[in-house]
Amino acid sequence: MSEKEKNNDETLVGNCDAPEGYEFNPNETYKEIVFREEWKKHRSKEYFDYRQKWDSIPRNKEIIDYPLHLDIETTNICNLKCPMCPRTLQVDDGTFGELGQMTWDQYKDIIDQAVEMGVKSIKLNYLGEPMAHKQVVKQVAYAKEKGILDVMMNSNASLLRKDKGLALLEAGLDNMFVSFDAIDPELFEDRRLGTSLGRVLDNVYEFVRLRNERFPHVQVRLSMVMYKSPIWLEQFEGLRIMWKRLVDAIGYGFFVERDRNKLGEYPEVKGYWCAQPFQRMFLKYNGNVTICCVDDIDEVVVGDWRNMKLSDIWNGSKYSEIRKLHSDGEYYKMKMCRKCYMPHSD
Repeated sequence: MSEKEKNNDETLVGNCDAPEGYEFNPNETYKEIVFREEWKKHRSKEYFDYRQKWDSIPRNKEIIDYPLHLDIETTNICNLKCPMCPRTLQVDDGTFGELGQMTWDQYKDIIDQAVEMGVKSIKLNYLGEPMAHKQVVKQVAYAKEKGILDVMMNSNASLLRKDKGLALLEAGLDNMFVSFDAIDPELFEDRRLGTSLGRVLDNVYEFVRLRNERFPHVQVRLSMVMYKSPIWLEQFEGLRIMWKRLVDAIGYGFFVERDRNKLGEYPEVKGYWCAQPFQRMFLKYNGNVTICCVDDIDEVVVGDWRNMKLSDIWNGSKYSEIRKLHSDGEYYKMKMCRKCYMPHSD
């Protein structure tokens, strides 16, 4: 997108190049256009301190006693069957695990441990749709009541009805990140199989309207899965026009093949290290704790949150060794990391 195509109130952020002399970027693989940042005016100093650490800790390869962030898969149930999602692939080939939802006691224990450690943010997401959990509003409210600074959610928004949206806002949700892949109805419904463009558009529009009335601290961002084809660039341009005056940002990440039968190893990028082992932990519904967003088949499991303390997992030998490999510039010694697209994002 040329500078002439961007209006003065839009900012394109994100670095998706992988130069020969690697330059660290804590948000690898993602680009977004920022329309407005009004929500930042309503956040606390503690929030901005945490965001500064989000960059500085992995940039400096600093080892801390607790994760800044937890990704919590409160359920692995999803109401859609999107063809680009690794969940769909696993369901189709019969390798996806038993469906279910975290109990209230399990979730509560995770949040209590997180607050005790010093965790600053959580995101309700992974392969499931967080709004498919019957206690999602209660989950958001409890995290905020306990003192989590930043409570986020990734959602396909097909279940984001007006009453549920208002309840989430009143519970204290800080960020709503919506997957919204196209403005063409047929393309949208091909990518988000099981819902419709009209339903999701109406839901997001109503959520933004409610946000604007009483909850100015809440950030609303839309993102799409991008493909290297002109038609998808057109769809992103359509998103920019459609949502510019409504949401705070739109973004995209390129589609990455997740079929394990097609995956190969990428060449090593000298000097590369990943931010995620220094920032966050992923707590899967099945109990597994993993180290990064790419590991949808739980290839590298560092613990089980159902029977281990989160602090013991974070500071355990498995996690520590992984951080050391990345600190020492030896990420390529890990089999999973050799198959990772992040060092080669474009």
